[in-house]
Amino acid sequence: MPPSPPPQPQPPAPTTLARHRVRDAIRQLILSGTYQSGQRLVQQELAARFGVAQSVVRESLLELQFCGLVEAVDHSGMFVRGLDAAGLRQAYQIRELFEGLAARLCCQTAGRADLRELADLAQKTYEFARQDDLQSMGEVDRQFHFRIVQISGNELLARLTEGYQVLGLFVRANRDRRQIRDEHFAMIKAIEADQPATAERLARRHVRDGWRTIERQITAGTFVPQWVGDTVVAPAAADKNRKSHAKSKKTK
Repeated sequence: MPPSPPPQPQPPAPTTLARHRVRDAIRQLILSGTYQSGQRLVQQELAARFGVAQSVVRESLLELQFCGLVEAVDHSGMFVRGLDAAGLRQAYQIRELFEGLAARLCCQTAGRADLRELADLAQKTYEFARQDDLQSMGEVDRQFHFRIVQISGNELLARLTEGYQVLGLFVRANRDRRQIRDEHFAMIKAIEADQPATAERLARRHVRDGWRTIERQITAGTFVPQWVGDTVVAPAAADKNRKSHAKSKKTK
C-alpha cells in the first residue's frame, strides 16, 4: 500500500490576515498623528471603519498594546498611549539587553553572506545620513539592527523585539553620522572575529549612547517624537483626557 501523501500546509485563517491588516492600519493612523495621544479608540467605530468584527479589532489593539502604542484603562477602554521619558527609558533598557544578546549569538550563527549584508546596511545608513535623507536612513538603520536579531537564530528573541521596534518609527537619537557608522562596523568586525563578549559590549553601548542622546534632548526640552510633531499631547494632558472620559462614563 503506497504511503499517504504528506499533509499540505493550510493557508492562514482570514481572521489572522484581517487582524494584521487592521493592526497595521491603526498603527499608521497613530504614527501619522490622526489618532493623538490620549484619544480613546472605540472598537465599534474601528470595526465599522475597517469592515471587520469587533473581535478582530480587539485582537489588533492587544497587539498594539504589546508594542506600547495603546494602553488599556480600567472600565474606560483603549487609548493612544502618550510618550514619556520613563516609558522610553524602559524600552531602551530592554533593547540594550536584547540587542546585546543578539550580537553575542551572531558570533555563532553569522555567515559570510550575513556579514556582507550587515556591512551593506551599515554603509547605506551612513550614505543616507550624508544626504540628509533621514527617513531612508532610519528605515535602513532599523533593518540593520533587526537583521542582527534575525541572524542570531533565536526566534523568540525576534518576536520579543517587536515590542520596541515600533520606537524606531518616531524616535531618532540625532547622533553624529560618522560615529554611528563606526559603531556599526565595529559590531560587525567583532561578530566576524567571533568575539561574543566584545560584540555584546559594543551593541549594548551603541543602544545606551542613543538613549543618552535622547535623554539630553528631553532634559533640554527639545525632544519631540517624529510621528506627532506639533500635535504632541503632554502626559498630563493625556491623563486628563482619560480621567475625563472615565468620569463622564460614571455619570451616565
